[in-house]
Amino acid sequence: MEGANLEDPVAALARERFGVAYLFPYQRLVVANVLDAFGGGEDEPTRQIVILPTGFGKSLCFQVPSLMLSGPTLVVYPLLALMEDQRRGLAARGIASSVFRGGMGAEERREAEARVESGEAKIVITNPESLAKGRLLDFLKRQRVSHLAIDEAHCVSEWGETFRPSYLELGRAIEELAPEAVSAFTATASPTVLAAMASILFGGEGYRLVEGDPDRPNLSYAVLPTLSKLHSLERLLREEKRPAIVFCSSRKGAEILAESLRERLATEEVRFYHAGLERPEKKRIETWFFASETGILATTCAYGLGVDKRNIRTVIHYDIPPSIEAYLQEAGRAGRDGLPSRAILLADRDEESSLAREDKPELRARKKALIEYARAKNGCRREALLALLGTKTENPCSGCDRCDGNARDGYEGLEEISTFAQANPRRFQRAEAIRALRGERSPRTAWIPGRGLMSGWRREDASAALEATIQLGAIRELERGPWKGRLTPPSRRPRRPRPVSPLKAWRRP
Repeated sequence: MEGANLEDPVAALARERFGVAYLFPYQRLVVANVLDAFGGGEDEPTRQIVILPTGFGKSLCFQVPSLMLSGPTLVVYPLLALMEDQRRGLAARGIASSVFRGGMGAEERREAEARVESGEAKIVITNPESLAKGRLLDFLKRQRVSHLAIDEAHCVSEWGETFRPSYLELGRAIEELAPEAVSAFTATASPTVLAAMASILFGGEGYRLVEGDPDRPNLSYAVLPTLSKLHSLERLLREEKRPAIVFCSSRKGAEILAESLRERLATEEVRFYHAGLERPEKKRIETWFFASETGILATTCAYGLGVDKRNIRTVIHYDIPPSIEAYLQEAGRAGRDGLPSRAILLADRDEESSLAREDKPELRARKKALIEYARAKNGCRREALLALLGTKTENPCSGCDRCDGNARDGYEGLEEISTFAQANPRRFQRAEAIRALRGERSPRTAWIPGRGLMSGWRREDASAALEATIQLGAIRELERGPWKGRLTPPSRRPRRPRPVSPLKAWRRP
């Protein structure tokens, strides 16, 4: 039949404008849902939540139809870095876009508006804070937005309830703009987060759910309990493949960690990145890290959402993330090129204190679930992570420290310190014990059991590990008596000196 071999127009557009030879079935379904809202006989606007794994090409799901719709496509991002990443990627393909963000000058804003009004810019890029402002919202209402896409939509629930209340205004923006199609994209969403997203964005109205398998077979998961995060991190960065990202919970923490790693690893290939940096500095760091084959980036979640450096080999979480969604999003920065990569979570005794700082019960419950995952003593890591998302996979585990047989259940450093205390009860105070554990020679530590068990540890790391061991109750520091200040195993109680009778005291051998 004539025309039977004609190429699907969606596939042709993806190939010609985006250089994509093949759209995955889930991508085709999402695009079809968007296009069905226009001339497809739909009585109601299309609303969909799309859960696809990191690196699956979610951007194509709104980029491709944007060139087929009469009105502009509005894309809402959580971070300026993602907005710039999207603009840069579109420009490289010769596709115009307009970016609206805070701090724009009057002329810059007029130029951005003119590109949209003329139809030159089919994609409008912004963030929740900018969209909440009346001027941009009024402008976009006049342009009759066809498709509104929200990227990293799990932030609607996670951040809207804490420090970014403008996320809670997205539902109102959807009502006022009244686009025919709305798509909320994320790589991970537990049932609780999914329900919150639907409620905030769609106000309880029905929606379509497009959900792919969240498993990343090329990503291997591990948890490393440790008494000194700095020691474990330094060791891992010497052993694991790079480029690497180290995620921290605070801006100051990222800065301090980068400085420490530069000194410890004796390299300048370490930078820090967070939302508090000026835009030119962010640009310099992004450019450096994109080009680096051996770089280490200490960062907050500001670099954890959708920034497309495809060859990151190792992601290490120095601090426990706030939720399973946040962890998998950030871990998913590794191996976007499909090659084997590692995601490692460091765990220490500070987990409970970080949990106590969460003042909202729902947020506390999310973090607690991830802490329990880190503390679990058995079971596949991959299965546990997928279970927290409310899903599972029928495929065997493709890589985790449990299934690979190299998981560490005890804290790194605990066995060495406990062994030393068992071999030398009530013999050494802290400073002497650290010198002996590190293999330093002195008149009292020259020939003792357990000497040098922590010879590869820095003094400050060994000291931190010893303090943590005492806090754990794995050894005791005696508080009184003739052995005051000396270390002993917890089960060994110091014996009181027997009183000497006057008769025995008088006799001499």
